[in-house]
Amino acid sequence: MEAKDLLDRLIAKNMTLSAMESLTGGLFGAFFTAIPGASKAFRGSLVTYCDEAKEKFGVRRETLESHGAISAECAKEMCLAASSLFESDVAISFTGNAGPTADEGKPVGLVYVGIKVKEDYYGYRLDLEGDRERIRRQLVDFAFARLMEKIGE
Repeated sequence: MEAKDLLDRLIAKNMTLSAMESLTGGLFGAFFTAIPGASKAFRGSLVTYCDEAKEKFGVRRETLESHGAISAECAKEMCLAASSLFESDVAISFTGNAGPTADEGKPVGLVYVGIKVKEDYYGYRLDLEGDRERIRRQLVDFAFARLMEKIGE
């Protein structure tokens, strides 16, 4: 189970984790907190589903106006804001379009993930296929795998 492995690794490295989620709607946080003992590392997750919520919690209005919520720039600002708000060592963000129709002129399945580990930031663009639930689940699986990779042994 990758989520349990991630928790064990965070605890072993004395690191904390937070998230800011949009299209995942809290799914990442739900999967992670389903593990007994998650509170030893998990600081929290914000679901910023609309642009106003993103802006309230750290995404600049200029970013939303010039790049949109479905953008690498928005994912980065969400990730950095989560790290700052929760004072966590590791943070992750998710923004994109799970469908069923295009949004901001961007296709279904276009998603951006931001990961911050200590001072390092990693941004990912994914073009996923499937229905809403499949896209959201693929994102959570991707997140656990990438976090394990970036946190290291």
